[in-house]
Amino acid sequence: MDIRELPPDDGVLVLVMPEDLEPSLSDTELVADIWAADSRAARYAAERAAAIAAFARRRHIQRDAAFGRRGGPGHDSRLRRHQALAEVSETFVPELALLRNCSEAEAETLAVESILLTTKLRRTWSALYDGRVDVPKARALIDLLGPVKLSVAEQVEQLVLPAADKLTVPLLRQRVRRLLAKLDADALDKRREEAARRADVVHQPTGDGMGQVVIDLPLPTSAACVDAIDQYAQMLRADGDERPIGVIRAAVAADLILRPWDTGRPSVTAKLVVHAPLPALRDDADGPQPAAEIAGEVVTAAQCRELLEQLGILGVGDAPAGGSVHLAISDPSTGRLRALASRRELDRGARGAGVCTPRAAPGYEPTSQQRRFVEVRDRHCRMPGCRRRPGRLDIDHAVAHADGGATDCRNLCCLCRRHHRIKTFAPSWDFELLDDGRLIVRTPSGVSRTTDPPGWWLGAEPEPPWLDETAPPDPMRC
Repeated sequence: MDIRELPPDDGVLVLVMPEDLEPSLSDTELVADIWAADSRAARYAAERAAAIAAFARRRHIQRDAAFGRRGGPGHDSRLRRHQALAEVSETFVPELALLRNCSEAEAETLAVESILLTTKLRRTWSALYDGRVDVPKARALIDLLGPVKLSVAEQVEQLVLPAADKLTVPLLRQRVRRLLAKLDADALDKRREEAARRADVVHQPTGDGMGQVVIDLPLPTSAACVDAIDQYAQMLRADGDERPIGVIRAAVAADLILRPWDTGRPSVTAKLVVHAPLPALRDDADGPQPAAEIAGEVVTAAQCRELLEQLGILGVGDAPAGGSVHLAISDPSTGRLRALASRRELDRGARGAGVCTPRAAPGYEPTSQQRRFVEVRDRHCRMPGCRRRPGRLDIDHAVAHADGGATDCRNLCCLCRRHHRIKTFAPSWDFELLDDGRLIVRTPSGVSRTTDPPGWWLGAEPEPPWLDETAPPDPMRC
C-alpha cells in the first residue's frame, strides 16, 4: 500500500490500495491475508482481556468502603452485578466505560468476559491468543460456560476446543449445549429460569425514525404470538391490503397491544418528549430545516410535524385529550434551554408576566419547577455515555449544598443513582459543571471525558466560558 495526500484543504492522509495490488496476489495469498487478519484480531482481543482483568484487580471491592456512609444517595436498585464482578469495585465498570469511551453495558460485558477468560476459562483465552478461535466463538463459550462449575467448564473446553476452528458459532453453541445437557443439566435449567426472571419489554430505536419493541417470552409463547400475528396479517392481505406483509404484521402487532377499538379498559396516557426548534414546525420555511428529537432520537422536521399533527398539537387550538404540552424555549444561537412553559403559562407570559428560568430555591430540595426544567434541559443522566432518562434520575448539586452550592438550575444536573453515588462517595473521582453547562468527569486513572449540554446540536456552539466574563445579565433570569 502507498500513502497519498488528499487535497491540501482537507489536510488528511489516507492509505490507498494501489490499483495493481489485487492482480499481483494469488487466491491463496488473499486467503492467507484474511486468516492472518482474523488471528491478529483474536490476539488483540486476548491481550485486551488480560489488561482489563489486571485493571479490575486494582479496583478491588475494598475501595467501596466509603459507599456505606450515611447521608448520601443509596444503592442503585437496578444494578445487577455479575458474579465475575463480585470482588470488583462498583466504580470499575463506569471507569472502564469512560476510558474506552463506550456505554456501560458494553464495558460491563467486556469486564465479565475478560475476568472469566483469565480465570475460569484459561484454555479458551489461550486458544484466542493463538488464533485457534475467533472473538465470536470465544464469546459463545463465555456465555455458556461462565455460569457452570469450574470442573464442568474445564471438561467441556477439553472436548470442544480441539475442533472449534472447524465449527461455525451456531454449531459450536449446539455442541456445548449438548455436552452441558449430559454433564450439568442443572446449569441449563438455571439459565432458563434466570432468563425468565429477566423477562421484560423494551424499546430499542433502530434509526431512520423507526424502533423495535422487544418482548421476552417463553419459547412456545413467543412462537404462538408470531404465528397469530402472521395469520391476522394474511387475513388483511386476503381482504386487499397491498402493503408488504412485514408492514402488515407490524401494524397488526401494534393494534393488538394498543387495542384502539377497546374502550372497556382503563385508559393510559403515554408520555412523549419532543424537542424541536421553531423553524422545524413550519413547513413553509425556505432552505434546509433543522432536525428535531422524539423520545431522544433525531428525526427530520417533516416527521416531527407529522407526529404533532397526529396528536392534534399543530393546527389545533387545544392539546390532545388526556395529555399535556409543554413548550421549551431555547436560545436560537446556542440551543440552550432558557425557559419551559405550558400553554397557559405561555399565554400569561404574552400578556406581560413573562416566562423565565426558575428562581433559585432557598433550601436543599429543588422546587417542582426546577426539577421539571432540569429534566427537560438535560434529557438524560449527564455522566458521559449514560442514557438513563428522567423519572429514574436524581437532581444533583454540582457544588454540594453543604459546601455552599446553591439550589439553582445552573448548579443542578441530572445523574442516575449509580453515578450520583460515584460523585458523592467514590475516592479520586471528580465532577465539574462549567458555567456553559458542560460536565467534566475525571477518573482515578487520569482519564477525562466531557458531556455537552444536549441542546448544542440545535444551534451553534457557545463561546468558551472565559470569553463570556463581561456578558450582560441574562434577561431570562427572574
